[in-house]
Amino acid sequence: MHDATHDLPEDELGRIARRLLRVMHLLDRHDHGGVRVTLSEVMALGELQSGGPLTQNELGERLALDKSTISRLAGAMETRGWVARERDPMNRRFARISLTDAGTHVAARVAAHLTAMHAHLLAALTAEERDGLLRGLRGIARLIGQHDEHGHREDSP
Repeated sequence: MHDATHDLPEDELGRIARRLLRVMHLLDRHDHGGVRVTLSEVMALGELQSGGPLTQNELGERLALDKSTISRLAGAMETRGWVARERDPMNRRFARISLTDAGTHVAARVAAHLTAMHAHLLAALTAEERDGLLRGLRGIARLIGQHDEHGHREDSP
């Protein structure tokens, strides 16, 4: 017997989110400004670019990734020469991650490509559609942030 309680939601938000993930190939490694990157790498580059050096724990919290996933991500980015991992001098148990010069260059290229892509996508909308879309996305981000602040994570019922 099929248990529908574990099916993906068939509401409009769920359908739109899945379509965006598919259409934009967000879960695949893809080209941004001549650099092949995963979504996790894009997000990590952005956090390190705006937040400066972070511990692996801090980066994991910002990206909502567990310790083993963030360790693999940091290792892969270190192998690519984008980040350096050093022991935190204040607490040797923690590794601090910072962008290398190459990582800073990659982050800038990816950011420029994404900015141009977003401008192109938004330009195809009317001003009213653009305003509505951005207002709605800000609202969704706010609600998800509030939901997470109250301890509701994806592993919660």
